[in-house]
Amino acid sequence: MEHIPISSKPESQVKPLPEIKAEILPPLPRILQPALLESSEVFFQCPGEDYPISKAIHLSRLAAFYPKCRECPHKGHTGNLSPEIIERLKQTQRSRASEQHPYTTEGVRGVYLNQINRTQAAHIAGAFSTILWEALPLKGVAPKKSISYGTPESATAVSSASQEQSRGPSVVIGFDERPASPDIITGVASALRRNGCRVIDLGLTVPSILSFATNHLQAHGAIMVTGAQFGPSYTGLDFLLEHSQPVSAGRGLENIEQISLRGFGRASRQPGSQRTFHPMEAYRAQFQKYFHALRPLKIKIACSLRLVRETLNALFEKLPCELTWVDIPHQRRDLLNPPDNDVQKMQKQLQADSADLGLIIDDDSRRCAFFTESGTLLSNAKVSRFLMQALSREQSSRNFLLDQTCQAEWNDVPAGWNISTHAGTLADSYFQMMQQQAVYAGGQSGYHWFRDAVPTCDAILTLAHILAALSFSDAPFSEVVSQYSCRDAESLPETS
Repeated sequence: MEHIPISSKPESQVKPLPEIKAEILPPLPRILQPALLESSEVFFQCPGEDYPISKAIHLSRLAAFYPKCRECPHKGHTGNLSPEIIERLKQTQRSRASEQHPYTTEGVRGVYLNQINRTQAAHIAGAFSTILWEALPLKGVAPKKSISYGTPESATAVSSASQEQSRGPSVVIGFDERPASPDIITGVASALRRNGCRVIDLGLTVPSILSFATNHLQAHGAIMVTGAQFGPSYTGLDFLLEHSQPVSAGRGLENIEQISLRGFGRASRQPGSQRTFHPMEAYRAQFQKYFHALRPLKIKIACSLRLVRETLNALFEKLPCELTWVDIPHQRRDLLNPPDNDVQKMQKQLQADSADLGLIIDDDSRRCAFFTESGTLLSNAKVSRFLMQALSREQSSRNFLLDQTCQAEWNDVPAGWNISTHAGTLADSYFQMMQQQAVYAGGQSGYHWFRDAVPTCDAILTLAHILAALSFSDAPFSEVVSQYSCRDAESLPETS
């Protein structure tokens, strides 16, 4: 077919198209270039987050006093914020300390969602389960028999073999009354089951009950979701090993942190199980041997834990004692500081309405402070000496433990007493009691340990020993405490 050109002009008369220049638009003014360059180099990303944010979100978070802005390297980029907000930001940054390390002396603590959420708690719980797996003894696997799958016996054998493969460490878990605790315990239980652990769920509980259940069930470990001794917005994790041994700084807590930082794998392909256990009946039954034959006393107790109040109400129901409750909120308190709000409230209650003694139980169900009938806050050194003198009459052993602060207040030691020193942490108190065969461990912190099947620290048990010692006399609490101190001084041998 013949090609027919479209243009009617010959090729020699067709003009070529003009060349397109590379720079169609004029260059940007030099005045705008530094501003655009500066904004393009700034990369906004909040600490702990893995995604960038725009400058507008950065400024809005600064204006809203977002907690992560305190550690942000770009907190100085205030943009067009008002001078009033900028000044408030500077004041807030000066008044607030830097973000605390999540691993404290006795466990993990942090502000809910801002510092600890469900995912982070699950990761820490997985690290703890790795330690429990490493502590399990190695078990051999018997060779499997060739069986026929058509018989009922074969089905039983397959079932038992499957159960044997999933025999991971048993872990008791529980959570306190804080609103954030049910969310955190969900992540903890999920991580433990994923790593092949057998989870025993106590539900709502307190640390002293969790410790009892761990030893009662002979579990390999325990995790308590609690923000005890911190503000209402805090949550965290406490850990126990076999025989209810606490995990503290210097006694295993660093191992959990190291495994959590370096990462870990699944110890078993077989998922774990979960069941519930209700320990209250067995927990209350253990105190029956202490709460009997007591002298009639009027006692005022301040405690924010519902399970502790219910337990004491049940124990005092058949006693001649009169129990009165003083309401205190869930908050951080300093039981050693007389200006503390809860301490002052108890003192006013004792001064307004007479009672034989007063007691504040902290929100960890173990730490406590005692008051005389006049409202005087007793030092823990006096309480420890009172308890040690009472135990020396009941126990054949007189091996005791005190921390350095409490032991420094003792001028003389009664004859026959063997007093050693512990580091002050819960784990070291437990460990030293086992090693020294001590019957009591105390200190200035307000924790009182007693030798039972295992070393036990429980405010209810401490109260039981105080009431038993008071029942040997009709004198007031303040007089009995002073008599014990004078009697100890008189019984000491003369020294040059």
